[in-house]
Amino acid sequence: MDRRHLEYFLAVAEQGSFTRAAATLSIAQPSLSHAIALLERDLGSQLFDRNGRGSRLTPEGEALLEPARQALRSFQVARGAVRAVSEGGFGQLSIITNTLWAVDPLSLMIGRFRALHPHVQVTVADPGRRSEVLEIVRSGGAELGLVDGEPPAGLLRSKWLMEQELVAVLPARSDPVGPTMTIADLVPFGLVSTPEGTALRTMVDERLEAAGRPGEVAVETAHLASVVPMVLAGAGAALLPQGLAADAAVKGARLLRLDPPARASVHLLWREGRLSALARQFVDVATGGPTDGGR
Repeated sequence: MDRRHLEYFLAVAEQGSFTRAAATLSIAQPSLSHAIALLERDLGSQLFDRNGRGSRLTPEGEALLEPARQALRSFQVARGAVRAVSEGGFGQLSIITNTLWAVDPLSLMIGRFRALHPHVQVTVADPGRRSEVLEIVRSGGAELGLVDGEPPAGLLRSKWLMEQELVAVLPARSDPVGPTMTIADLVPFGLVSTPEGTALRTMVDERLEAAGRPGEVAVETAHLASVVPMVLAGAGAALLPQGLAADAAVKGARLLRLDPPARASVHLLWREGRLSALARQFVDVATGGPTDGGR
């Protein structure tokens, strides 16, 4: 099994046809079929059910799908690390985090890093859940990840980045009582949040649970970018980190601090012993200090 065989396998899986995959790869179909046959022989399993209407993955092929993608991402990471050393700053860096932390603080971190390394290509993936960030970094699917809360030990190492205060965001014409609010005070406005399991919703649910008001979310949206527009339109109120909340205030929203205060700690994490030269430089730029040798 080699990188080329995995690329061919993924092309057939994505196209659903050897003919279309061969055209996409710009190779002859017999060459593609021969490569897949070698891969199947190497694995001792049939990966595709071939019929006149196309090719479908077998259960064994389905099992190979994600490991093949991760393996190719690992090849890309290795290539980027070598390029970073041999070509004076060229390379690739993969980061995974939810949209909440991609906006703040990751966007500023990438800005500082790109100012120092303008030829580096940075890709940021957006998982649905915090657990996906941890698993993808553990498996090597991304070099770096951002999560809120204390990262688990084991294969992962981490550095604290910042603490974000969570504030109440209300429509401009709302009439809250007092300079602060409790999470329970927000419930009558109708809370707007993202789906269960996402970073924002988890923080909201934890605080609602502590206040004895579990499940009190009035509007659930899969699009984080739509939370503030919904609040401004009068659909409800939201609980947001101070960075996003400040942007909402510029657009006309009303901000109030929570009582008791609510905060979220954001950490940068990576797999122990697996930091490339580029990733190590990114950690240094992001945290203002050197890493311990990529560990």
